[in-house]
This record gives sequence, C-alpha cells and structure tokens, in this order.
Amino acid sequence: MGLFNLFKPAQTVLVIDTVSLNESLGMKGKVPPRNQLQLLRRLARFSQREKLAVVAVLSGAPLNKAPAGKKFEGITVVYSKSIDSHVKYLVRTANAKGAGAVLVSGNIAVEKLRGGAAKNLRISTFRKAFDSTSDSEGSDRSSSGGRGNRPPRKNRQKAPSEPKKERPPREVSEADAINELIDLVD
Repeated sequence: MGLFNLFKPAQTVLVIDTVSLNESLGMKGKVPPRNQLQLLRRLARFSQREKLAVVAVLSGAPLNKAPAGKKFEGITVVYSKSIDSHVKYLVRTANAKGAGAVLVSGNIAVEKLRGGAAKNLRISTFRKAFDSTSDSEGSDRSSSGGRGNRPPRKNRQKAPSEPKKERPPREVSEADAINELIDLVD
C-alpha cells in the first residue's frame, strides 16, 4: 500500500492498540481469545504485505498461542495488565521502540500522553489500509462462497428445453367473480 511508504526510510515500527482496533471493528469489552487470534493473524498478513514491523498491544492475560513478548506469525505481541493501565503501557511501549515508532490508537488520552512531536496514527486512518488487506486477499468465507470449508457446488445448468407454452387465459365466470368478493368458509 502507499500509505506506509511515507514512513519506510526510518525503519518504521507500528505499535498497534488492539483494544482501540477491536472497538473500531465493533467488539467492545472483553474480546474472546479466538477473535483476538484472528485479529493478530490479520495484523500479521498486513505486516508481511507492507513489510513493516508490528507490535500488537493487547490487554489482559497472555494468550496460550501468542505468549507475551514473543513473535506470533512475524509480529511481536505484548500485553498490558488491565484496561486501566493500558494507556500508560501503550505510550511506554511506543517510546521504547525509538524515533521510528508510530503509535496507532483511537484513544485521545494516548496521543496527549505521548506528546505532539511523536508519530501517531488514528485507528480510522489505519483501518483504510488494514481493511484493504482483508478485501484484496479475501477471507476464507468469501473465497469459498460463504460456505466455510465445503467445496463449491458443481454448476447445475439444465439443458435448454422447449419454450413453455402459455396456457390460454381461463375464462372468468360470473360465479368466480362473486366468489372472489365473498369470504368463503370451508
């Protein structure tokens, strides 16, 4: 994508606030581990496509498949202890990554704490590039026609048959006209 080519000369590291990203995707509150792993996989595909280093900051207990401080499919995953300490942890993580770090968050408090000189990117702007990743690569559902893991159905085209003959219009009798006006009880 062209959006992140602006940052490439200084070896950019994206520090992504996954709490804000989940909220922008419509998942508020405690997000199930399955959804968190799906988001991490999408971020990993994005990271590979854009050739950017990504640090995903989640909140809560570390997931079994994505331990704290380790790489998960090419991206680094770290965890804040709670939602209350999440903002400070995000800022500390982004500042620790150096001058090339771009903090991606939808939280205004994060931007204020980080300061005006630091590189910040709003979630809404990031999602324009991020969502195009899933659209261009296609998800499992869209590539298989929305049927999960089932193979696509074979084309069931009928052989051309004779054109149907139209029935001659039925003659409406006087009794039929009266029956249409009256509610008949069977």
